[in-house]
Amino acid sequence: MKRAVRTVLRLVAAGLILFGGLALSLEFLRQRLPEAGISIWRCFLGALLLVLGGTLCALSARLAERFTADFDE
Repeated sequence: MKRAVRTVLRLVAAGLILFGGLALSLEFLRQRLPEAGISIWRCFLGALLLVLGGTLCALSARLAERFTADFDE
């Protein structure tokens, strides 16, 4: 059961990283349009999603162990 929970957590983390990277890259591509500037809030949101995704991926094994109950007891 721990493997399944860890896999789901890593899938969620990969989604967060994907959307964070898309948000940042689209914001920097939007800068090339005439009369368009970079929005600091959109960059902040993209960076926050990247950091949350990376943290969730790094802590997925520990969180999976915490969320699943041992059936041996």
